This record gives sequence, C-alpha cells and structure tokens, in this order.
Amino acid sequence: MTEQEFIQAVKNKLNYIQGMFEIKNDQYSTDKDPLANFTTGARLMYGDNGFSVQYEALKAYAAKHVAHVYNNRLTGAKVQESIDDIICYFVIASVLADQELKERV
Repeated sequence: MTEQEFIQAVKNKLNYIQGMFEIKNDQYSTDKDPLANFTTGARLMYGDNGFSVQYEALKAYAAKHVAHVYNNRLTGAKVQESIDDIICYFVIASVLADQELKERV
C-alpha cells in the first residue's frame, strides 16, 4: 500500500465511523438525552447517572469490545465491528473530556 493509498484508507475509515456513529446515535440516544445508553448503563451499574459514572459506563462498554479483540484474531467473527465500536466510543469519550475541561474553566 502506498502512502497515498494508506491516507485515503484512513480517511475512508473515518467517514465510515462518522456514518456508523449517526446510525448508532439514532439507535441508542433519545430526544432528551444523546448519551441515554451511557446514562442508563451508569444507573444500572453504579446506581447513579452523573457525568463521571456515564464515563465509567462508556469505558465498561468499550472494555467488552477490547476483550473481544484481544481474544480473537483480526479475521475473527465481528472483530472489525468491535474495533469500529472502540473507535466510536473513544471519540465520544474525547468529546466528553473536552466538555469536562470546558466546564472547569
């Protein structure tokens, strides 16, 4: 793969992740809570749905996918799907971290 092919492949993957995020956001969020999946997960796992435990729920969801990737080869069943989910979770985590920093200032 040439450098240009690699760069284009990364751009294509980022575009795919954006589309996947939009689909999953429609599936898991609500009109009132874009983080509904993490809000509910935090309440179920930790008995609270505050920001810090939503972040913990996000990491727990991502950890499930990381474990799947560790336990399987790249060609294993749904490994690519788990990798894409991990990317999406950590983009969301990055946005949450940005928001937290903004609120502290």
